[in-house]
Amino acid sequence: MRPERGDIVRSSDPFKLGEDRQRPWLIISNDSHPFTDEQFVGLAVSTRRYEDSIPLADDVWDVGGVPRESFVSPWAVHSPRAEDLVAWQGRVTGEFVDDTVERLRRYVR
Repeated sequence: MRPERGDIVRSSDPFKLGEDRQRPWLIISNDSHPFTDEQFVGLAVSTRRYEDSIPLADDVWDVGGVPRESFVSPWAVHSPRAEDLVAWQGRVTGEFVDDTVERLRRYVR
């Protein structure tokens, strides 16, 4: 599987302990990533809402979705590798991705 910017994919989660160590990730990297076919930049998708979480509302999906109310955590960055990707869940709009990346930039500017 080779996800594109805006795809939501399931992969391992370095922040979780125990048996179920997967979570969905919003892929925000583009083709300029130095390992574009092997590794990606993703933001965590969670069912827990925090003050700065970004809702994954129905209107931000181009295709697919998640089974429960979910949110993107723009501070939780991970670089999943292609071999760790388990499933594709859908794709969100480019505008939504741009908004989440802007929120991430606020943490690192």
